[in-house]
Amino acid sequence: METLYDELLVPRLLFSLVAFMISVGPIFADFNKTHATNPLWTPHARFHVVWQVLSQTGISLVILYLLWTPATDYATHIWVAAILNYIWGASFYTTLATMPIYGGALKDVNGIKPFRFNIFGTIYLVDTNLFGGTILMIVNTIGVWLLVN
Repeated sequence: METLYDELLVPRLLFSLVAFMISVGPIFADFNKTHATNPLWTPHARFHVVWQVLSQTGISLVILYLLWTPATDYATHIWVAAILNYIWGASFYTTLATMPIYGGALKDVNGIKPFRFNIFGTIYLVDTNLFGGTILMIVNTIGVWLLVN
């Protein structure tokens, strides 16, 4: 088991980074005036954002437990952790794709500003959630690729 454990170190670190970021990132991004205490949001919407952040933090703690505690079937633990990270990504992209159904938006007037990229003199604005979520799913996929190769 020790050999398997060592071979899985880099994927475990990558999955841990994703779990950490999808937990801690929203805590800092959402527990402030742009989200949870946003005066333009309805109280019920604020309730849901806090619930979502706390739920994801709990799931992230489970992921970290699976990745870093000894287990008799360690390969199963690491795959469950990777899948739980992907569930977060799938829910993000499903929410993004279905925004027209419920009138959603990636940002609010008084929300977090998008990333600005200057590529050869052309300014590109990329939503913070979309940018971060995509990077985290790429990192998770690299971890999965390392598992199967």
